[in-house]
Order: sequence, then structure tokens, then C-alpha cells
Amino acid sequence: MKRIKSSIALLLALIMLLSAFSAGAGAAASHFSSDAYATIVTASDFQASGTQASDRFAKILTLMKNDGMQTPCSVLVGGDYTKILFDYASPYIVLIRNRLLSVYPDAKENSVVCIQGNHDNPVAGFAGTGLYDMGAYYLYCLNEDAFPWNQHLRTEAGVRNSAEELKKSLDKVITANDGRPVVIMTHVPLHHSSRSGFGDNRYASLIFNVINKAAEQLDIVFIFGHNHSGTFDDYIGGSVNFMAPGETIRIPLADKMGEDCYTEETLNFTYTNCGYVGYANNSETATSTGKLTVGAIQLEKDKLVFVRYAEDGFLRSDTVSRINAGTYDSKVSFDEPIASNLSLWKTEEKIIKAVFRFLNSINIITFR
Repeated sequence: MKRIKSSIALLLALIMLLSAFSAGAGAAASHFSSDAYATIVTASDFQASGTQASDRFAKILTLMKNDGMQTPCSVLVGGDYTKILFDYASPYIVLIRNRLLSVYPDAKENSVVCIQGNHDNPVAGFAGTGLYDMGAYYLYCLNEDAFPWNQHLRTEAGVRNSAEELKKSLDKVITANDGRPVVIMTHVPLHHSSRSGFGDNRYASLIFNVINKAAEQLDIVFIFGHNHSGTFDDYIGGSVNFMAPGETIRIPLADKMGEDCYTEETLNFTYTNCGYVGYANNSETATSTGKLTVGAIQLEKDKLVFVRYAEDGFLRSDTVSRINAGTYDSKVSFDEPIASNLSLWKTEEKIIKAVFRFLNSINIITFR
């Protein structure tokens, strides 16, 4: 009798185990949390022929939506919208906006916030350098004019001034005892790479020191683009870079340029690239990838969740605990300076295309 009872108990346990396994196998795991009160999409460097990059952006966004990503409150784009150096970004940014609305029809057109990269001529819709209250978080835009890619002795004063202005803004948030996260977006990164040997971000330490100090009291995320055209960043992941607070970062020395001219610092903030969409020339190894990606930052009460998708789907997820846990604002709004004048964008796009068609017709330049 005892043997029969034991057998029945074992059989029941096995049935329950198989049922649980079947239920789990039937449900797809979501990489997006229902606890997130806001989601920010990040991307940069849309350098590709025609509409390839914007089409890729839409494809990856669709994968993210299908996996449960809510409508983003912001799409932050970190510069470089065309392969041509010193080109006008307007037509390409209109494409990005249109692709967003094709996937998320309920998204706001002005939720796409763009800054200038080193390939871009200044245009009407770039968000100016400075601090913006985005409702759920603060955004600080640091443009090419404030933190340029080609830094030499004559640019030191400008970068130093940019660092001072950044400090004033972050001090205001600290003084207000406002615990909302701060996202700092720039095109040029802070970390040392072989490009730094040519002065690419020579005075990054001036910006880094301000951010790292403020991050002792604020939840700061630094996002960037730019370093996709070579193997410069293979040592920190290739085309996907993510460093959490507590990790070590190499910062270029301002007074010396070269392969080994850097200092190692401990991060107090989260450091990650936006996600290269056009192309990347990084190596494919056990510690590096060349994948083209789009990122998402989920804001939760006690943590920030960073999700990365490529064209073949989910790539990785990273979580950072908030030092200001519990401080949040579920109201998502947009400051007026961020809300670009859409009619101005479209007018500018028509004028630029007409000019380029004319120049192309007389063989002065080729617009592609």
C-alpha cells in the first residue's frame, strides 16, 4: 500500500512538473517590464545608402514592439544621419520620424530628439546644447559645437566652457533635490580609443569629471555615437558598449595624445552607446560584436533597465539600481525647445532636395 501511495505521489509530481514546463514553453519571455513608467529609445549614426538605415531602424523597432515594448516617450538620436561629410540632416531625420510613426502610430512626432554629429551641418531641428525637462527624466544635449570630434589646442577653452555649463545645470538638479534620472546625449564619446591619439576627444576629461562628480548624487546615463567606423572599441564590446557604475573606464589625457595616453577612472554613472544603425566595422569575437542595434532604456522606480536589439532580435539586457530609488514622475511631457517646428523641417527638406538636384544636374556634387 505504501509503495502504491509513493508511486501515485511521484506520478502527480511528475505531471505537475510537465505541466509547468509546457506552460513555460508556450509563453515567450518578454524583455520589457510592465513596471516601466517610461521607455526611451536610443540610436545613432544612420550612415547608409538611401533608406537602408531608416528601414533597419523600423525593422528593429517592430521586433521590440512585438516583444512588448511600450510606445517610447522619447527617441534620442545621437547624430550623423548621412554618409556624406558636412551634409544636411533634415531629409534623413524626417525618415526616422516617419519610420517611428509607422511602427508606433500613437507616438508623438516631436518625441524624436536629434543632436548634431560631425557629419552634420546645423539644421533647424537640432535640439540646442543644454538641459531639458522631459517629464519622466532630464535630458542634457551636448552638440558638436560644444564637444567637437576634432579637438586641438584651440578647442580646449570651448570644451572647458561646455563643462562649466553642464556643471551649472547638474547642480540645479541636485540643489532642487530632484531624483529623476538624467540622460546626457552627445555624439562624441568620453572613453579613450586609438582615435584619441589624433585628438578625437582629447578634452573628454573635462566633461567626465563634471558628470562623475554629479553622479554621486544623481542617476546619470551617458549615451553617445561616433566610434563605429573601425575597430577602435573592440576592447569594450565593439559596436555595443555598456559600462555600469563601478566599472573602470579609460579617459584620454588632455596634455598628451597617443595609444597609451589615458587614465583609468571608476564610473559613477552608466555609460553606453546609442546603437549604430547605418554600419559598424567592429570585429566579431568572443568579446566584441559588429552588430547594428537600437537601444531602449526602461525607467522603473528602483532601477534602470537597458535593452538592446539587433535585426535578428534580442541581444542583451542590463540592469542598474537607482541611487534615488522611488523618485519618479509618471507624467511624460516635452519642453517647447525640444518640439521642433515640423513645418519648418519639411520646408527645409524641400529646399535642400531642390538645391541638391540642381547641383547634381550640373555635375558639381552627387546626392545619394
